[in-house]
Amino acid sequence: MNKKSYNLWLDFINNEKGKNLYHTTDADKRTTYTFIYDCINNSFTFMDSTFSAITGHKVKAITPGTYIDLIHPDDYEYFLEKKKQIQTFTNNLRFNDVFRYVFKYSYRLKKSDGSYIQVLQEYQAFEINEQGYWATSLVRHIITEGSSIISLNTDYQVYDKEKRIYLDLNNKLNLTSRELEIVELIKNGLTSKQISLELHISINTILTHRKNILSKTQSNSFIELFHKMTGITSQL
Repeated sequence: MNKKSYNLWLDFINNEKGKNLYHTTDADKRTTYTFIYDCINNSFTFMDSTFSAITGHKVKAITPGTYIDLIHPDDYEYFLEKKKQIQTFTNNLRFNDVFRYVFKYSYRLKKSDGSYIQVLQEYQAFEINEQGYWATSLVRHIITEGSSIISLNTDYQVYDKEKRIYLDLNNKLNLTSRELEIVELIKNGLTSKQISLELHISINTILTHRKNILSKTQSNSFIELFHKMTGITSQL
């Protein structure tokens, strides 16, 4: 296990220890559970016991095959579509870049009593193989209120942990690659003069870009723009 995976595992264990300091017998208060999926061997190597408390299914009885059967029939195609989007997104990522993103989307899951819960799935790389490709996944489910039909056009999100923003997957802000680059440098605290030196273009060009960026995004300030970029996927 590489260092990044090990640190991620330690964080997870420490969080679990912290939760165990506060005992509760009220299963209804449990709203999250975690599991680890081995992408290479198509198996679960770990599943939080809270999964059983919430769904009523025994952990030992759950395999990837039986898990798929629990997904609501109306959400199954959406689930597969998002899996394919993630695969396409990550195909060219290797080593540290694999750990950079968290993929989020929702679907409904069948409980042992036949009712459904809606889960927000947070899906990220947990371990890579020797070639640097995604090998195992750390998956967290957050139970959301109700089990209404999901709006399939607005749910899928990709969070960049390094930049601490959600990606504008469809470039809804309509910014050019140069403008996005300047926005990122501003977010990192660089002044216009520093950006001009970084990008080897005149400060007047930077100032023009800044003005155009605010105009195109209908923002009064870059702080307002950063808020828009953080929440942009609520509209995707």
